[in-house]
Amino acid sequence: MTPIIRTARSHTAQTVDTLLTALGWLGFSYLVITGLLAVMRGADHSMEITLLGSTLPAPQTLLLYATIAAINAMLLMLWGTYRQRMTRTAPRQAAAWDEASLAERFALSRPQLQDIRLSRLVVIHHAENGDISHWESADTPAIRLSA
Repeated sequence: MTPIIRTARSHTAQTVDTLLTALGWLGFSYLVITGLLAVMRGADHSMEITLLGSTLPAPQTLLLYATIAAINAMLLMLWGTYRQRMTRTAPRQAAAWDEASLAERFALSRPQLQDIRLSRLVVIHHAENGDISHWESADTPAIRLSA
């Protein structure tokens, strides 16, 4: 997916973002590994479920973790597929108009259209029917068209 707006970030911001992301992943990995090791040694009693009458043994606890991870992965894939399909329905760009049809559409002559295209900065004012009533350019004074 291509973002609509791309903002250039400084090298410093990119480095800080990368370091914070790496630090977060290292912390997460440490917690997962120490938790799994504690479960495998039998030192972890945080998964005591009193409804079952006793604590869950280590293999059942790991199976529970794997089931929760699989459900999270499935939800993430469903969300990604949904977002991918939603972005496919974006409207497609219309074909470019040739110069003659564009000038005819806005009731301009070809030299007027060329003047607008060559200007560095143009403010275009439209009439109620959509035609160009007049325009102001940084290169030329305000040009009014007769109605």
